[in-house]
Amino acid sequence: MRAALRRVRASGDTGSLSVFVVGLVLVLMALAGLVVDGGRAVNARAAAADDAEQAARAGANQLDQNALRASGRVVIDPAAAQVAATNFLAARGYARGEVSVDIQPNSVRVAVSDDIDTTLLALVNIDTFHVTGSATARAAVGIVNEIGGAP
Repeated sequence: MRAALRRVRASGDTGSLSVFVVGLVLVLMALAGLVVDGGRAVNARAAAADDAEQAARAGANQLDQNALRASGRVVIDPAAAQVAATNFLAARGYARGEVSVDIQPNSVRVAVSDDIDTTLLALVNIDTFHVTGSATARAAVGIVNEIGGAP
């Protein structure tokens, strides 16, 4: 037993494998962080785009009733569209500074942004991912007649 211990000490390789293992574990943790947190970021981008689409639809559904009754014109009510889109996004958890709503006479464009906290990448000082999503919705009359026509 003592002879084997002397041979290990004499070879000068003591501890070299443990440094390699520690380095390998750090690399594998970084890769796992990219997989886990990267997947969360992709998922959050899809959710932000979906929320923007739904908010734009909610805004585009707000028609100006007076213009419709007086002249038969279908026009989006800007104030009601703004309220509907921002209320939808507030219910989904977006802060007012993360939301942009642009209302045109026949369309509503919504853009949202959000910061997603990381889990494993926080170990290497990457604490958040910034994600955005945007969408435009046009008001439609019936199922085929859009305001301004199809793109």
